[in-house]
Amino acid sequence: MRDYILLYINGKRHQITGEQIFQPLSDFLRYEKGLTGTKVVCAEGDCGACTALLGRVRQGALQYEIFNTCIKYVYQLDGQHVVTVEGLKENGQLHPVQQTMIDYFGSQCGYCTPGFVVAMAGLFEKTQAPTEQDVRDGLTGNLCRCTGYTPIIDAALAVDGTSVKTMSERFPEESMLEDLQAHATRSIAIEYDETITGTAVTHRYFNPCTVSEATQLKQQHPNAFLIAGGTDLSVQMNKGRISPQTVISLSNLPGLGKLEIQDGYLNIGAKVSWTQLEDFCREALPEFHKILAVFASGQIKNVGTMAGNIANGSPIADSLPFLYVTNAEIELAGTTGTRWVNIHDFYHGYKVNEMQSDELITQIRLPLPTAEQTLKLYKVSKRKDLDISTFTAGFFMEREGDAIKDIRIAYGGVGPVVLRLPRTESFLKDNALNFENAQKASKMARTEITPISDVRASDDYRLQLSENILLKFYYEVTQ
Repeated sequence: MRDYILLYINGKRHQITGEQIFQPLSDFLRYEKGLTGTKVVCAEGDCGACTALLGRVRQGALQYEIFNTCIKYVYQLDGQHVVTVEGLKENGQLHPVQQTMIDYFGSQCGYCTPGFVVAMAGLFEKTQAPTEQDVRDGLTGNLCRCTGYTPIIDAALAVDGTSVKTMSERFPEESMLEDLQAHATRSIAIEYDETITGTAVTHRYFNPCTVSEATQLKQQHPNAFLIAGGTDLSVQMNKGRISPQTVISLSNLPGLGKLEIQDGYLNIGAKVSWTQLEDFCREALPEFHKILAVFASGQIKNVGTMAGNIANGSPIADSLPFLYVTNAEIELAGTTGTRWVNIHDFYHGYKVNEMQSDELITQIRLPLPTAEQTLKLYKVSKRKDLDISTFTAGFFMEREGDAIKDIRIAYGGVGPVVLRLPRTESFLKDNALNFENAQKASKMARTEITPISDVRASDDYRLQLSENILLKFYYEVTQ
């Protein structure tokens, strides 16, 4: 057991303990380490001004991806290496990305520039010759309000990729790896006391090294917050909506990074990131890949997880209609062992789920659609990319001749939880898939949902969408 976080920043070793671990990394960098190139604007992970590179041990090496430091708390970073914009310069020489931003006038006020520079450097961790589409995709999580994106994109495309060192080439990886891997097998427990308006409060942080230890800690601290990617919880913490006193990190738990197809099932470990899942689904599940491609920015997808999406349980979560219509199952681990729960039995109400006080999600599995089966997924939002859903839908269908042998329909954003439409499904099953039946089914779908009006849409709009999406599904699969 140890009482400190081990973190490398720009190649330098840091042991951090006490109050400092309970702050956003962006604050730690700026106020504790004087690395003020990392800017904070939104504190929500939306603007990208705080972007840095995160090096994590995977397959025996450090792999680097961009992330938002404003919604990554220091306690999430044990055993990792952070590279800020200051760390890109080498021997007094600007990084090639920094130089081309100057040459192509990619900066005006400069506030967003460090984030853009780091995100552009992240592109060259994957390829020496990014295309324009690669650049546009790689910069989706960075906003600029004065320069305009054309000179920034031109700057990225002008970089000679052969002159760019990867972070593994840039920093002495071997010594860091040995140190980080040795510490990964030692659990962490840290606490500190503070007085808030005259009341003494104890803050606790645990980072277990086994699933068994994690479940025991959760049983001992039933009000603890579990942190994996933290892309939602950290925003709520930054905005003062929640203030966890006990946090259990899952970052050092082994065996939760599995992503594989076995016996016709896709198995997804609880620590698999959205980026890993998106890359995997490009060929294995292209329909779901289409949703993941517009799901979030790279900074978010590199750290967020499907398990977190499920545990958070928002009725507009983008993955849930997909999981509902594929009859996905969730593995829950507790102090007495593991059990599998079907997604349809997992939610009991708005943000209320099946997990017991000692349980955590360790894996998700779902059967892959066969060539004879049709999977269609839809997301409606105010803009196409990086937006919260207004309405989501999933369809799974199997036909026998002209008749529908089996169909599953799930709608999100139309009730306190994602809803299956049993009456609509029953009507369509064993009937022909034609316009008349599709039109009747669309009217029926409208009667099975209970949408509300909120900042994203009115209930009338969502009711109309419930009809339109079903008709869209009909046209797409028949034409």
